Amino acid sequence: LGPEVEAFEREFAAYVGTAHCIGVASGTDALTLAVRAAGVGAGDEVITVSHTAVATVAAIEMAGATPVLVDIDDRSYTIDAAQVERAITPRTRAIIPVHLYGQAADMDALMAVAKAHGLTVIEDCAQAHGARYKGRMAGTFGALATFSFYPTKNLGALGDGGAVVTNDAGLAE
Repeated sequence: LGPEVEAFEREFAAYVGTAHCIGVASGTDALTLAVRAAGVGAGDEVITVSHTAVATVAAIEMAGATPVLVDIDDRSYTIDAAQVERAITPRTRAIIPVHLYGQAADMDALMAVAKAHGLTVIEDCAQAHGARYKGRMAGTFGALATFSFYPTKNLGALGDGGAVVTNDAGLAE
């Protein structure tokens, strides 16, 4: 939490194209903190994709919420926006699309669903550092986005590490 981390946060935010980057201990911590910052809690539901690492689901559960899993789009292997729309209930508070294999989810469709239903989007970018959707970086569409720097990720560290990015100063705080 010294000048090296602060420099990394500034540089990574600039690289992704967001106003804020908060370095955290792991990708799991990034997801957990983002879900909590979004105000998700007990009794809420969060829709995410079944084809993801356990950390995505664990973060939802650690906030006291219920994960609602939907299937992938068979072309992109990322979350299917049509299935997201069908899974929404009055308890749904957020959508966590997982950008995977360096490929971004269909963010136009997902953001339209989220807007129509007043849902927060938290992008899981753990496997998509540098991925773009229609020329825009993954991690710049939702209210929050999370990254992992585990050694097996696209941008790996020498140990664990993660980050949350956002353009919202209140959420960053």
